[in-house]
Amino acid sequence: MKKIITILAAVFLMAMTPASTWSRNAVREPLVRAVTMNTGLPSNAVRSIVQDKNGFIWFGTDNGLCRYDGYQVQNFYNPQMKFDQYVSALEACDEGLLVGTSKGAFLFNFKTEQFQKLSDKITSIITSFSIDGNRNVWVSTLGQGLFRYNLTTHECRNYQIKGSKGEVVATLVDVNNQVWALCNHLPSSLVRLNKANDSFEMVPLKGDASRLHGIAMLANSDGSILVGTWNDGLFQVDTDGSTIQLINASVSNSVHHIHKLYNDRNINVLIGSDDGLVEYDIQKSSWRMVSEVDNPSRSSAERFVYSITSDKEGGLWIGTFYGGVSYIPSPAMRNRFEMHSAGTGGQKGNVVGRFAEDARHRIWVATDDAGVDCFDPATDSFVDFPGKQAIARYNVHGLLAEGDDLWIGTYGNGVFRMSLSSGALKPFPALDEALSGSCYCLFRDSRRQLWATSMSGACMLDETNQAFRMVKSFNSLTIDIKEDKKGNIWFATQGNGLWCYRSNKTWKQYLNDAKDTTSICSNQINCMQEDSKGRLFVATSMGLCEYQPSSDSFHRIAIDAPSQDFASIIINQDEMWISSDKGLIKYVPGEPTLLFNRYDGLTCDQFMPNARLLASDGKVYLGTTQGFNTFYPYQVKINHVVPPVAITSLELFNKHVEVGSEKLPESLNHIEQLDLSYDENMINLSFAALSYVSPEKNLYSYMLEGFDKDWVTTSEHRATYTNLPAGTYTFRVKAANNDGVWSQNEAKLKIVVHPPFWWSLPAKILYLLVIGWLIWFYTQSRVKREKRRHQEELDHLEEKQEQEMRDARLQFFTMIAHEIRTPVTLIIGPLENLKEQWQKISESVKDGEAMNQTLNVIDRNAQRLLTLVNQLLDFNKVQQKGLLVHFRLQNISKLMHAVVERFEPTLQQKGARLEVDYPADDFSAIIDSEAITKVISNLMTNATKYTQDYVHLSCRLAEDGEHFIISVEDNGMGISPDEQQKIFAAFYQAHDNKPGTGIGLNIVKNLVEAHHGMVEVKSEEGKGATFIVTLPVNQEDAVVEKDEDALKNPISEEDETMMEADGNPDDASTAENAEEAQKGYRPTMLVVDDDEDMRNFVQAHFAKTYRVLTAEDGKQALCILNKSDVTLIVSDWMMPEMDGPEFCRSVRTNPKTSHLPFIMLTAKTDDASKAEGMNCGADIFIEKPFSMKYLEASVNHLIEMRRLLKSKFSHTPLEPIQEIAPTKIDNDFLVQMEKEIEENLSNPEMNVAFLAARLGMSRSSLFNKIRGLADVTPNEMIQVIRLKKAARLLREKHYRISEVSYMVGFSSPSYFTKCFQKQFGMKPAEFAEMG
Repeated sequence: MKKIITILAAVFLMAMTPASTWSRNAVREPLVRAVTMNTGLPSNAVRSIVQDKNGFIWFGTDNGLCRYDGYQVQNFYNPQMKFDQYVSALEACDEGLLVGTSKGAFLFNFKTEQFQKLSDKITSIITSFSIDGNRNVWVSTLGQGLFRYNLTTHECRNYQIKGSKGEVVATLVDVNNQVWALCNHLPSSLVRLNKANDSFEMVPLKGDASRLHGIAMLANSDGSILVGTWNDGLFQVDTDGSTIQLINASVSNSVHHIHKLYNDRNINVLIGSDDGLVEYDIQKSSWRMVSEVDNPSRSSAERFVYSITSDKEGGLWIGTFYGGVSYIPSPAMRNRFEMHSAGTGGQKGNVVGRFAEDARHRIWVATDDAGVDCFDPATDSFVDFPGKQAIARYNVHGLLAEGDDLWIGTYGNGVFRMSLSSGALKPFPALDEALSGSCYCLFRDSRRQLWATSMSGACMLDETNQAFRMVKSFNSLTIDIKEDKKGNIWFATQGNGLWCYRSNKTWKQYLNDAKDTTSICSNQINCMQEDSKGRLFVATSMGLCEYQPSSDSFHRIAIDAPSQDFASIIINQDEMWISSDKGLIKYVPGEPTLLFNRYDGLTCDQFMPNARLLASDGKVYLGTTQGFNTFYPYQVKINHVVPPVAITSLELFNKHVEVGSEKLPESLNHIEQLDLSYDENMINLSFAALSYVSPEKNLYSYMLEGFDKDWVTTSEHRATYTNLPAGTYTFRVKAANNDGVWSQNEAKLKIVVHPPFWWSLPAKILYLLVIGWLIWFYTQSRVKREKRRHQEELDHLEEKQEQEMRDARLQFFTMIAHEIRTPVTLIIGPLENLKEQWQKISESVKDGEAMNQTLNVIDRNAQRLLTLVNQLLDFNKVQQKGLLVHFRLQNISKLMHAVVERFEPTLQQKGARLEVDYPADDFSAIIDSEAITKVISNLMTNATKYTQDYVHLSCRLAEDGEHFIISVEDNGMGISPDEQQKIFAAFYQAHDNKPGTGIGLNIVKNLVEAHHGMVEVKSEEGKGATFIVTLPVNQEDAVVEKDEDALKNPISEEDETMMEADGNPDDASTAENAEEAQKGYRPTMLVVDDDEDMRNFVQAHFAKTYRVLTAEDGKQALCILNKSDVTLIVSDWMMPEMDGPEFCRSVRTNPKTSHLPFIMLTAKTDDASKAEGMNCGADIFIEKPFSMKYLEASVNHLIEMRRLLKSKFSHTPLEPIQEIAPTKIDNDFLVQMEKEIEENLSNPEMNVAFLAARLGMSRSSLFNKIRGLADVTPNEMIQVIRLKKAARLLREKHYRISEVSYMVGFSSPSYFTKCFQKQFGMKPAEFAEMG
């Protein structure tokens, strides 16, 4: 295929230029394209080619009609022809495309892309179409004669030519609008229409032929016609019938079976025959074939030319029977560049790096891979020369032609001088390895000095020694040398910038500076060129710049190109030709930049650095990696034909949409709008610039109005859009041809994406109506809601005000209750002491019994006052939702006994009888003991208040076994039915109620409900009342708390009985205190309370056994702690300056006081306060009012527990020291102290002073700290830790007793044994045997 393409290109070039200018070596395959079955044709037999008015190329093949847009072939199926898609003839008209088939003529409608029968009268094989000036279509057939069909009136008339047997081979309308026809069955074969009688008459022939067996005709401009025959060659027939044989087929043996005649620009006639393509020169009356007739290597694809046409750009389309279609651009396009590559016309090398022109105007070509080639422009061929073989093995980079000599610079082999006449090679050595074996450039300056550059610098030929010496080292490969008009010599390096050897023999280097825009573009210089005005231009790997002598700087020139890696520069008549690694650039300031690449006829796009030559005849030579290109700048014409642009196809979801379908009833270039549904939102539109010179270089700009904001410019001929929202859009596209000439006209397509039914116009109207109604409804609702909200706000405001008043009252009562607790404590406490003292002396005092009764009255009323205070506090908890229950498994019988013991004396005093039905002794339930105690106590208080003489308390298990029932019955006045509904409300009191708060039963109700139980009342007026409480035995989904150490739990009033029983100082403690008192030592207690009476009362009570210090608040107490050693702290909660919790935290965070026992006194009874008291570090939490016996028992109990821990630590060999640490700070202190002692067991300096220094404390502080934690002195602590260390070593059984004694710092084993037995009550050996 390449062969025929090459030959065809050659034929048309020769038609434009003299034969001497046609190069045998030029290869133009990139410009010639083939369209075959491999690229989409249904058949390689192409009988007709036309271009329509829109610019599309149409092919009529043996298997159907095709359309070509430069990118792809689209086939069109004629359903009326079914399996026979044969197309014999084509002709374009305004209405569409006339298509000749084996069964008549059709009109292909461009709008609908459908075939319609031209006339039902025409049913035979169509041979040709011709259209005259009256819009008549002349249709020749094989079997029905000739038809005339008028495109305007659609009238069809048949012409039967007598003697033709209905076979008309061809028809023709000449320049005079005369109609000719070929009928080979007639004597002369040629007929002409007689318009006078509207009939065809035979044309008598004379001259060279009396009869023509013609196949094809062509009209000449002078009115004559050309007739191509079957076997007799080519004839010219004048209007009078005179014939002249232009080509004799028998003699030439080259134009048999002429199928097509085509007028090529009125200069040549192209003849398509079975022998191939023949060119006939009209003016010279000469012809020649594209290739030799008898050449056996010619394939059938080069022969059997059936169709020829040209397009609007001047390109030729040649259709053959076996080879498909070949396209050849116009002469203006195909004559722009010539290609030369290895293997063509004698060229050997491919990588061309240098050129040189000798005195005979021969061009010498340096290559990397084949030495040197010689091209002779005069013969347009590569010629042999002496020494060719010798130099062929070198990698040549530098060339310089001088007279009969050619200087040659090689890679690795130095410099040679070759005689052009003899081919003799003379090497020139380098002094001191100046060239390093490689030379990349040779240059003779104006002083006749020969320069040679190497991979490291510049050298000069020493004429005396005939050797090169180093002149300047550049430390980089130097690729070019230029001398400007001022005599300065410039050296271009490939990495170290530009160097200048000035006329004053000084050197200067120019380097790129990223921060300086006046510096050179890059340090890699590829080429330099000076123009006629003396301006020096420098091509670099990063752009082009011009040297500015006035400022000794560079001006960077912006060039719009795909790459800024410029290889070389040629300047010709103000035109700058710049080669790069991505094609050739034509740059003229002020004009659009033109880019040429392999699609324009270049060998490749990658040009070699500094591989350029402007020859003496004006021809440009440029070296590439695949040969070299030559061209005359004046012959590089621009394709000014504006390309039409068309939208060629539509795809939805990557599926082609056929024209004529429901979605696309008309072609994309004719349809008014494209309607798409909302879900057809993936669209592909293909388009084409109908410019066929180099479709690969065509550019497009498109946009979808309504979607795209800017134009999209690309070389791709396809646009894709996805997820288009509903709306109306216009797709616009314009195009540029291969030389960047843009079309002014655009192809447009209106696209309407219809919304879904639920977003259509009727739906929107409905939505608007619905929205309007909703707005009205919303407005009405809003008004009503605002009125309602306003009323609710008023109600809420009133309720809030009432609630605030209730809360204020409740808060006031609560505050008063808290404040009352302290005075009540100061009443109850001293009263207890007074009663005890009075019991001792009452018998000896007159009226002692009366005083007892008086004291009992005071005690009862104080207890009653305490009960009222507690009720207020409990009620506040309920109202503030702060009442929390703590479920534990409790013995109900014991709890009831405790309550009965409290109420039994009161009822006896009143003269009432109390009956109690206890549950089984082992009956237990999960309850909050404090809460249930309050429930029973409130019910008993109520019954005691209203009964006449009988109260019955009972507890029994319910029948379901899952609940138990507590009931309290009295025989009082009873409760009316109306009041039974209100009796559990807060502050409610019956009209005949006795004095009280009205909150007791409300507290009962809330506490029972907190236990997931219920309370009810049964009563009849005059017969008493029974309150029944039903509680679950188990609490589902409730957190059941375990009993914790008594020291860590707050102690409530209900625990007082137990504490009084267990908390009195035992004999040992009392004896110990007495013994210490005898010795004069008393522990120190710090009492902190803002109430002076409370401080004095506590101080007086503990003054006998403790040294008591007092403080008004936490801040004052901290000052006392800093000055005095304290054993125990008793502190109130609420105090000014610093309250109890803050004071407790300060004590616990101070290493000196963190070990002190801390008892918190408070009038707060809520759970949050209890939790805060424990979290801040208090050991015991005691509620006010409290009994002094209870406080004393708590103090003794706490001290005794500490004493037991200290004793256990001191006398248990393996008890860890951390066990005596009450807080984390104390734990850290003890661990650090133990570590310091154990690390210094053998240290002779280990003593109290040493240990205090290591722990960062004074000796007194250390003494108090250890005394408070372990009840030992520091020396005793050191001794204990030594012995405990010994116990651990003995238990390991790795050492003997004597070894252990020395390891822990004892001087003798006997002393160690004595100390061990004294401390732990056993000898070391006995302890070791125990393990």
